[in-house]
Amino acid sequence: MVALALDVGVSDARVVDAGALKVNADLVRYCREPQCLNYGASGHCPPHGPSAREFQLSLDWYEKAVVFKFDVPVSVLMTDERLPISRQVHETAALLERFAKNAGCVVTMGVATGGCKALFCSGFDACLKLQGKLCRHDGLTKPSMSGLGVDFAVLSELAGWPLNKVTAESSASDGEMGALAGFVLFSGTPDQ
Repeated sequence: MVALALDVGVSDARVVDAGALKVNADLVRYCREPQCLNYGASGHCPPHGPSAREFQLSLDWYEKAVVFKFDVPVSVLMTDERLPISRQVHETAALLERFAKNAGCVVTMGVATGGCKALFCSGFDACLKLQGKLCRHDGLTKPSMSGLGVDFAVLSELAGWPLNKVTAESSASDGEMGALAGFVLFSGTPDQ
């Protein structure tokens, strides 16, 4: 799975113990306050989809996770230029999830950065999933890390990635880098 991730262009990918992932329900409040444009807009973002508590409890189902990231200049992260890369994070999680299932994993779950409505369905007024219908991009869209309360700093530490916290005050002009990340949880461990 790591080799496949690297083949599709991620900057780095690592295998970590699923139980080492940390969920902080307080992080989900950043989806509400100040309200993210994705809040309530899709079946994968709060208040829809799994809660941080549900996600924390589900971690017991998984043995490992392949975590991956795309290194991205802050100048891109601070604009809508990040959206195609965020979509690529979702697509990579979907690809790795399919690979894990085909390799014999019984339980898998992909998680990605960014809300799927803005990435896949920005041209549509409503999310079909919220209307009880099949998602237009079923299989590609994943729950957002922040909406599940996944602590990116802990994820970075687990993966051994240097953390460059990007905030509104980060400099977009000096070549500073940040990252967009995702992961796939799995059980019934395939050859990684």
